Amino acid sequence: MAENSKKIKQKLALLPEKPGVYLMKNAAGKIIYVGKSKNLKHRVRSYFSGTHPDKKTNELVSHIADFEYIITLTEFDALLLESNLINRYRPKYNIALVDDKQYPFIKITVNDPFPRVKVTRNLSEDARYFGPFVNATAIQKTIRMLEWIFPHRICHRKIPTGKPVFKRACMNYQMGKCPAPCIGKISQKEYRRTISNIIHFLKGKNEEVLASLEKDMKQKADEMKFEEAARIRDRIKDIKKITFRQKIYFADRKNRDVIGIYREGDKAAAAVLKIMSGKLLNKEIYALKNTAEKPISELMEAFLKQYYTSKSKILPFKIFLSDAPEDFATLNIWLKNKLVVPQRGDMKKLVKMAQENAFNFIEEQQLKYLRKSSRAVFPITELKEKLGLRKLPRKIICLDISTIQGTDTVSSLVFFENGKPIKKNYRHFIIKTVEGQNDFAALAETLNRYLKKIDQQEKPDLIVIDGGKGQLSSAFEILKNSGVSDIEMISLAKRLEEVFLPGKSEAIILPHSALSLRLLIKLRDEAHRFAITFHRKRRSARTLTSELDKIKGVGENTKFLLLKEFGSVKNIKTAAIDDIIRVKGIGRKLAKKILSELSC
Repeated sequence: MAENSKKIKQKLALLPEKPGVYLMKNAAGKIIYVGKSKNLKHRVRSYFSGTHPDKKTNELVSHIADFEYIITLTEFDALLLESNLINRYRPKYNIALVDDKQYPFIKITVNDPFPRVKVTRNLSEDARYFGPFVNATAIQKTIRMLEWIFPHRICHRKIPTGKPVFKRACMNYQMGKCPAPCIGKISQKEYRRTISNIIHFLKGKNEEVLASLEKDMKQKADEMKFEEAARIRDRIKDIKKITFRQKIYFADRKNRDVIGIYREGDKAAAAVLKIMSGKLLNKEIYALKNTAEKPISELMEAFLKQYYTSKSKILPFKIFLSDAPEDFATLNIWLKNKLVVPQRGDMKKLVKMAQENAFNFIEEQQLKYLRKSSRAVFPITELKEKLGLRKLPRKIICLDISTIQGTDTVSSLVFFENGKPIKKNYRHFIIKTVEGQNDFAALAETLNRYLKKIDQQEKPDLIVIDGGKGQLSSAFEILKNSGVSDIEMISLAKRLEEVFLPGKSEAIILPHSALSLRLLIKLRDEAHRFAITFHRKRRSARTLTSELDKIKGVGENTKFLLLKEFGSVKNIKTAAIDDIIRVKGIGRKLAKKILSELSC
């Protein structure tokens, strides 16, 4: 940016106070960021006005060598243009929605004389699509189910609209999975009705499908075709079973999208629950990139713009959001006033469900990494399930206090990540405000000091307290008052290895063979070892130097040199005067005095 600063300054001076889109470029001329503003002059200048609170923006600015801008008539026009440019250029520093084409869709080749139903990941204009579906296994099961309920062709034969050209049908016809249009067993009109039922079924309009099938069943019965009528009856039963399992959320049977976003560290995801014809029928999950240090409102705005750019002509009745996006008003106009951020009631529960799905997606990504890196995934997933924790406790700390008759009280903090100790994150605390033996007060001081200086990278998911209900209650009160809301806390009592949770009177007893209990015991024992080791060092140092402290003329530096030379006070006592004189700064007179006073 330094080489082009003169050029950038000239451009900044000419920026208009109008709405528009700006495109940041690097030294190679590549577009690395696209943004919009209702006032280009103020917004673009802000990038070059000094340092920014987030690292990503500072990094972006450090790579800007040039910029361009496009003036638009309104801020609304700028929003549409920005969305199109982001999709076109995929800039490095924009929040990016992972391309949904990687997810499978159900494709119906409606332009064929006898359409097929299949799974695809590539979209084109010549077919009808349903999806995307996150779970490939689930979509295959749906396809298999459709073959039995609505028999249709799955072969690759080319069947013209006129006279059939094949003499023999394939095995699917014998199995009842295909009506054999290839040999003329079904007319194009009747086959099209089956495809129409499949489309209605996938859209959630099961009542229309059932009405159509019941009409066909009666017609076949009237025509004395009882076997065909029985087959249709069985299909009706199968559809009713599926319909019974689907919960109706809205009696008006209108389509709705429910969107929740969750972010953890540098990973983020958006979940879209698709409510079609009043029923929750599908879930879509999208990973988001370049999200570190971005507020959720910015993530929501970026997601909505990219997700609905290609869907703006077929919007649902309402779009419910877990969080309000930035520039809510402009986005809402673009999306035809369909955005709603519910504050209470059933819709609030639904957006929470969407957030939970996004959260689970992020956790699954973390678990994939853990499975590759270590076997520690099993105890920490078991810990989450057995204790009902909100999130996977990948980062766990354990606190312990060490003191003997109230002297040299210290505390330790050990840090485990993915079930393994990370010793560089261990901490010692010398208790300063507590006199005598008071483990409760010492624990309170340790926790207060730790929470005030907590590092985001070392921020734990779970705090384990060595003790019972009393210690947990005291510690949890401090955690609540600290303002840190996303850390959970438990305690492990030594007597029966009972696990206590805040607000619950009854302990949870984990089986002794449980990997989760072994992990907690390992944490507790490591914290205990670390605290005792530190406590012994302090007591030992105090004991070793106390006898030397009484000798006048022996300062801190001399003590250090003596102990370094001889290793202990005991060795100094048995040393010869000539050996002591060899220590820097000690003459014969002082050497005699040291030996004399130590022998007393």
